[in-house]
Amino acid sequence: MNERTGRIGQTKIYVEKFVRIFFNEKDWKTLVFAVVISGILAAVFGDKLFQIKETTRIAFFAIVSACTWIGIFNSIQLICRERQIIKREHRTGLHITSYVAAHLICQAVLCVIQAILMVLIYSIFTEFPKEGLISGSFHVDLGITFFLVLYSADVLGLAISSIVKTTTAAMTVMPFLLIIMLVFSGSIFPLSGVAKQISNLTITKWGQRVLCIEANLNELPSELLDSQKEMLNEIEVVQEAKELLPDKVVKSFDDALDEQLQSFLHKYTYRKIYDYKGELVWKRWGYLALFAAFYALICVISLEFIDRDKR
Repeated sequence: MNERTGRIGQTKIYVEKFVRIFFNEKDWKTLVFAVVISGILAAVFGDKLFQIKETTRIAFFAIVSACTWIGIFNSIQLICRERQIIKREHRTGLHITSYVAAHLICQAVLCVIQAILMVLIYSIFTEFPKEGLISGSFHVDLGITFFLVLYSADVLGLAISSIVKTTTAAMTVMPFLLIIMLVFSGSIFPLSGVAKQISNLTITKWGQRVLCIEANLNELPSELLDSQKEMLNEIEVVQEAKELLPDKVVKSFDDALDEQLQSFLHKYTYRKIYDYKGELVWKRWGYLALFAAFYALICVISLEFIDRDKR
């Protein structure tokens, strides 16, 4: 690397290099993985999304977890596999910020493509809401959320790749990262104390929350309604009363029961964190963007000391 080449010039050179590597090393397979995984999830949850509250929430957790896995997988080996090259070029004038910036640019483009493909796949299997809370288009809002989750996870992968010794070590660390993201997301079971504070640092928590907000989860019908009605109808006294009453009275009773149960379940399942408000979406998008910036900073700091590395 020529010492006289400026940071912008070096960034351009490395962007071109990473594009060549992307095709030569068949890194484009990450696009295939994104399509396959999204296709599987869409086939399982597609016709249930935006229909039932509980199923939609579970589906979003699975989708965000998949986005996190895909994002980390995009980049977890990128830096560690060429560590010796970085050390050599750093001694001849490579600016670490230019090197990292080139990676950030290339990975951003990759994540945009993956987000678009995922939106297209899910739109095939399910009917999206007609309007988006932020842009006016649900497709656009969903794509932005997918991109931010993918990209923040991708930059986390870059940060890990800048720290670990080998690609083997990187792939060993990856499952532990995913377990932490899943367990501390707060989606599997309630968290409290220190665990709740840790959950605030997970991509999965904020990714799922913003999807639930965009889907207006609080207003979706709950599957608990049918189960509660079934339980009441199985009570012997209720059954006998319905048999004695005229059909019109029974129908009026059922309608009134539905209304009361729906009102009760709405209050019971309502969660303020899923309020259909634009400011909540912007705030969670901001958290995901901050994660990406923080991980990028870790990446730069780690590589700035690469000359001291005895590996």
